Amino acid sequence: MAGKMTAKTSAPARRQALVVAGMHRSGTSAMARLLSLGGATLPERVMDPGPDNPLGYWEPWEMVALDDEILEAIDSRWDNVFALRDNERAWAVRERFLYRAKDFLIHNFGDQDLLVLKDPRSSILTRFWGQALNEIAVDPVYVIMVRHPLEVAKSLSARSGSPLQKSLMLWTSYMLAVERDTRGAARIFVSYSDLLSDWRGVLGRVEAALGRALPSRTPEVDAEIEQFLSKSHRHHEADASALDAMPDVWPGAQTTYRWMLDAARGAAPPPKTLTAIEADLNGLERTMGPVLVELRQQLREIPVAQAEAAQAREDRARMEFQLADARQETADLKFYFDKFHAESDARHQDALAAIAHHQQATEQWKREFESERAKVEILRDRVAAAERDTLLMKFEAESQQAQLQAILASTSWRVTGPLRSIIRRLRRG
Repeated sequence: MAGKMTAKTSAPARRQALVVAGMHRSGTSAMARLLSLGGATLPERVMDPGPDNPLGYWEPWEMVALDDEILEAIDSRWDNVFALRDNERAWAVRERFLYRAKDFLIHNFGDQDLLVLKDPRSSILTRFWGQALNEIAVDPVYVIMVRHPLEVAKSLSARSGSPLQKSLMLWTSYMLAVERDTRGAARIFVSYSDLLSDWRGVLGRVEAALGRALPSRTPEVDAEIEQFLSKSHRHHEADASALDAMPDVWPGAQTTYRWMLDAARGAAPPPKTLTAIEADLNGLERTMGPVLVELRQQLREIPVAQAEAAQAREDRARMEFQLADARQETADLKFYFDKFHAESDARHQDALAAIAHHQQATEQWKREFESERAKVEILRDRVAAAERDTLLMKFEAESQQAQLQAILASTSWRVTGPLRSIIRRLRRG
């Protein structure tokens, strides 16, 4: 026996995860940050702050996306008022998602000893995440936030316009589910009011549930926590009995809130009261569930229809633009065609005028040519006549030369020479 006890105490202690649970808008973000300031490790990649939570959500995108995917796989979603059986349904399909959950935990936390895990959706998927933590040797300690359901409903209405009655049923489903599915596990219930007014007492209760002190409880950390937590966190307040005075409000929300408030004060009543409310909700689901399934299906189809309508509008706008462009091109073509046609007519008329001018010039040239040719013929005749006259004159000149030579050679010419000489002198004298 002693040997067995020694072996047990020598085994290394398992790591722990502070799993912050509860309904959306119940202070889960503030609690996650408080625990991280106390020394627990947040995921490596968390969501950025938003308009409805400027101090930060302190939850990882990957976990939120995975939880949404799991809920979609079981035909549910984060705001399903009949979420009580989602834990059971998700467990049936766990093998499709467990490896991704473990991969997320390993890559975001490494070998850290004390983890902070927070996504309100995990409140209705407790068994699934408990298995994922167990497979990486981490034990969960649940910190369940309790806030007045009317405050939650008003906060949801301010954020997304959610109807009051729906938000009250949704809050009840979340709280019933997380209470039922964490029975037997290490857990504490924390009222949102206590978180704001007595955070030191809250951290003391967390340390008691852990079985050890948080690693970063120093005066400097306490000052930072004081600065972080203030009543500015609370934008909606409701008295504990506020629901009693409201007509047409499902009584299960008020009964559940009173049970949770007692649990947060350390005096949780027997769960049979909650079991009866759970039965009421399950009965409502059997009656109204199919209607809600159909409505959710229609809601899922709305974005598709909107996308198709947007695409149709875009296609129509593109076609109208193309039609306008085609009309403009047609107008441009007509303009250039008319211009070309007009220019062609002008060029045609110019060409006809030019042809007529060339024809007239050709006729003139033809007439002038005929005139010149007639002149050439006349000149040819004259040249021929002149050549004939020249030949005749040459013949006559040669004949006269011959006669002159004959005269000069004659005896009479010689005999009369002295006489011709005397006559020449007389003419000169």
